[in-house]
Amino acid sequence: MKLGFIGFGGAGYGLAKGLRGAGVAEIHYYDRMQETPPYAAVIGAHAAEVGAFRASTAADLLARADWIVSCVTGAMAVEVAREAAPDLGAGHLWADVNTASPRVKQEVAAIVEETGAAFCDAAMMGPVPTYLHRVPILASGGGAERFRDGMRPYGMDIRTIGEKPGQASAIKMFRSIFMKGLLSLFLEMLTATHRYGVDETVLASIAETMDGPSFLETARMQMTKGAVNAERMAHEMEEVIATLDELGVPAGMSRAAREKLLWCAGFGLRERFGGEMPSTLGEVLRAMETPGDGNAPGGAPPKGRPTAGPGR
Repeated sequence: MKLGFIGFGGAGYGLAKGLRGAGVAEIHYYDRMQETPPYAAVIGAHAAEVGAFRASTAADLLARADWIVSCVTGAMAVEVAREAAPDLGAGHLWADVNTASPRVKQEVAAIVEETGAAFCDAAMMGPVPTYLHRVPILASGGGAERFRDGMRPYGMDIRTIGEKPGQASAIKMFRSIFMKGLLSLFLEMLTATHRYGVDETVLASIAETMDGPSFLETARMQMTKGAVNAERMAHEMEEVIATLDELGVPAGMSRAAREKLLWCAGFGLRERFGGEMPSTLGEVLRAMETPGDGNAPGGAPPKGRPTAGPGR
């Protein structure tokens, strides 16, 4: 196999290193910064380590390799595809591993597929420096199965989930809401607990709550409880915000939590469920898709309900 990388930064280098070790015969690359100091030295050293061959232009790369991995940034994904389009053809497979929105992946797919080339939206679901080419990947798009089958002999962990470009990246985006949000919560909470010297006590208290049920059960419990108690929880967050303000600790996540809870309260779920907690996650999500009396489509708070205002 002759494999080409457009973009040979950290992710491209990591994937190429793993694949070369797994037996890919030839790896070629083109990077816009390959002649620009100080990036040129790093790119060159990585290429020498992998045994990758430098192409002078993107067109040169596409002439050498039929399988192309776009490994730049989400902001550059469309531009790079447009530049490559005149040299793409029916024999090419374009795998976009960039972290980008589903809309961006759909736009790239349209550009690539118009040339007759196949497109794969490949969402990497872990850190490349840790896994190298074995990083878990979700793949969608017309070329997803071809990409999976072609890379399977080299040990890549690719799971196809559909033929629509953007499906794989949507999963990554939605997962990031939780994962990046969780880190942000830790940052806000622990900078506050440290001021009082109660880090271990607060963490141990949360562990008592979180260590028991499974993650899926935790999701169900939080959503069903929140459905009927969101307004009360939002008012409780007022005191949290006041406490953080007094400490001089940024309270952005707590303010966002209050706003989201007030948004949830705007669906009137407490009244719709008669004050009783629903038993399943699905009940809550379906109820939020169907606004109740006085609710505007999309869950805007009904008239008379509190709305999130500036924090004190």
